[in-house]
Parts: sequence; structure tokens; C-alpha cells
Amino acid sequence: MCLATACRRGKHHVKGLKMKRLTSLAAILVLSACGGGGGDSAAPAPQQAATQSAEGFWSGTTTSGTLVSLAILENGETWALYGNATNVIGAVVGNTTVNGSTLSGSGTDFNFVTRIAGRGSYTGTVSTKANISMSANGTQFTGTYDASYDQPATLANIAGTYTGGAVTGAIASQASTVVVDASGNVTSSFVSGNLSCTTSGTVTPRPTGKNVYNLQLTFAGNACALGSGTTVTGVANYNATTRQVIAMGLNAAKTDGLIFVGVR
Repeated sequence: MCLATACRRGKHHVKGLKMKRLTSLAAILVLSACGGGGGDSAAPAPQQAATQSAEGFWSGTTTSGTLVSLAILENGETWALYGNATNVIGAVVGNTTVNGSTLSGSGTDFNFVTRIAGRGSYTGTVSTKANISMSANGTQFTGTYDASYDQPATLANIAGTYTGGAVTGAIASQASTVVVDASGNVTSSFVSGNLSCTTSGTVTPRPTGKNVYNLQLTFAGNACALGSGTTVTGVANYNATTRQVIAMGLNAAKTDGLIFVGVR
């Protein structure tokens, strides 16, 4: 989690991460359908499609074979990772809304290989806790619901020491160790000669009781890839089966951020 400026070489993807196990984090704004009727002689009002929910974790593939792990939160906030069986090569952060079974949204795509960030939009359909599909620029994604979203997030579950890799838009993946204590305090440090970076912050279970934590981290030191004094906010998820934590956060300008994936 301490991202040194000394590590600015190499391909910008996260190696060794099993995309099939990754569950990013995201959201939904539900728009209620309404109908009406007339008097005794009026024809019955047409049936309105039941409003579906996109909230949850979703995993699947695109038409080109790219693996995608998507999270849509209760407020519509949407987080996603994409890549292949061994490498995370990009992330998407945006917002999703649903009307009936139709969804739409927009966000920013951060590609770690090309180092390009671009805005885009998508449309699709969803069936609550079952199936989801999205289309953007001719690429189709289809996925299924991941029930691990419904497990409760607790500080007791996520507390521990994690070893793994961290990446930003500016640096390649580098080994990192992150400690989460029983109160949800997050710490990490890097020191090499006169270079240093310390990370401090918190993870807090979201009020929804779902398996998502709010994340806030601040960096201090002359070797921090995002700059000393930078604070990022985002989300984290802990998988009790794999003992894996995934953390994603953006800076205030939403121009860069970090992804950390580690196992305790």
C-alpha cells in the first residue's frame, strides 16, 4: 500500500491475482414503476415491469473473453476490475441506475497497460440477484450474482496482516504488506535509504450490513506514488473463503488511485 516513486517501471497490470475470485464493489439507484386505472368501464392498466436491483457483486466475461468482477452498491456507486486469469489490467469506477429491468450508467476506465483513463457510458439489463448484462462501445458483458455480497462485513473478519500487490496509474504492481487492526485502523510503510512512504487510514463496515467496507487512506513521505498528503477514498471487500482482501480508492480529483489485493 506504500507506493514508492522508485517503482515506476514495468507493465501496469497486477500479476498473480485470480480474477475469478475478485469481487470489486458498486451500487444502485432504484426507480419505482407506477401504474393506474380508471373507472369500471376502463381497460386494465398495462402491467409494469417489476423494478429490479443491480446491487451486489457480479462476475462474468465480455464477448472478447475478458474477465470482469463488478460491484454495485446500494447508492449506485459502481466499482469493477477486469483482466485475465492471472492479471488485473484495469479498473472502472462509475455510477449505475436501474428503471424496471433496464440499467444505464457512466464512469471512468483506468487501463494499467496503456496508462489511459477515459470516460464512457453503458446500458444493459439486470435481474435481481440473478443475471446482469452491459454493453459499451460494441463490447458485451454478461455476469451472474455472487452471494458473498450478502455476508456481513465486520471488523473482526477483516482484521489481520495482508501480503500482496498494489498498483496505481503511475506505477507497476509492487509487493506490499498492510495491517488492519481490530478497530479498523490501516497501516503500511516503506523505507529504502532516504526514500519513505507511510500509509494510514481506516476501513469501516458500511451501514447496509453487506460485505463492503468504506476505505480512507492518507499517504505521507517523499516516495509516495500518489504524492505526500494525498488522501484516497473508496471501498474494500474481504473474502473469508480465500482470506483475500481487495481495496480500491480514488484521489479527490478522481484522476488516479490505487488497488491493493492481499492475502493474510
